[in-house]
Amino acid sequence: MAKLSIILPSYNHAAFLKDRLESISNQTYKDWEAIIIDDKSTDNSVQIITDFLNSNPDFKVRHFIVNESNSCSGYFSWQKGIELAKTPYIWIAETDDYSEPNFLEELVNILEVNDTASLAFCSSKYVENGAVIYDSANRTKDLNTPEGEYRIIDKEVFLKQMPFDTYITNGSSVVFRKPETEIPAVLFQNRLCSDIFLWSYLVQNSSFAFLNKNLNFFRRHEGSTSSYLQKNKLESVYHEKAGYLNYFGQTEKYGQFIDHYIKNYIRTNKKEFLNISSIQKIQSGKKLRGLYFYKLAQFIISKILNK
Repeated sequence: MAKLSIILPSYNHAAFLKDRLESISNQTYKDWEAIIIDDKSTDNSVQIITDFLNSNPDFKVRHFIVNESNSCSGYFSWQKGIELAKTPYIWIAETDDYSEPNFLEELVNILEVNDTASLAFCSSKYVENGAVIYDSANRTKDLNTPEGEYRIIDKEVFLKQMPFDTYITNGSSVVFRKPETEIPAVLFQNRLCSDIFLWSYLVQNSSFAFLNKNLNFFRRHEGSTSSYLQKNKLESVYHEKAGYLNYFGQTEKYGQFIDHYIKNYIRTNKKEFLNISSIQKIQSGKKLRGLYFYKLAQFIISKILNK
């Protein structure tokens, strides 16, 4: 049996599929098998995958599934792939991203020699039309990891950031151990933030590893999640972050949640200041209404005084 399952959650990424499949074929680490799940693509993704597999018989596929109908969320493909995986390690390789040839070798080796770490991730570069537009090193500076090296870091360092900030900016940058028990299905029911639920669930009883090397490339394009968030209100994100606080019982972060909501959502959507639907998604939401309006008044006054 292979040591690692590569889950490819495919949906309408025909323009990028060949790059992704070739970047997997070119991995120096070879002890893997692929689980390909196409979520009823409306482009020619399935044909591209089929043609590639026919031309590359050494590309090891455990499952190639084409859903009968679209699930409306790529995270359900994550869930199905993880359930099907029988290997110790898992990599979710988003089909619009790509990686350096030594990506798997370096991250799997870290997990092999550090059995307390539940996941390992590396730095990523964001690319758009072939140009680098962002380096995830901006988010990981406080992990104090020299360039080219890795560190094993306590879970609390990761969890204290959540759900407002995350060191992991792209799921394709992560290799993780498959848990011995089934991952709760509820973690995958968030359309935009299921990734932070999963990473937090995996590290809650362990440590994690960060490799300060840019081995992953996150492609930003018209259909990517990052583009979607820039074009739409972030209210649904806050609904899901409220669900995160509920699920992980982080009652101590309620005030921080309200501050973040005011600063990052209400500040740019001023007409929405009476919209407290995200606050009410928190289990104690009704009790927090007063705190929200108190903090909102403080925020407004501070802006007036600073003019």
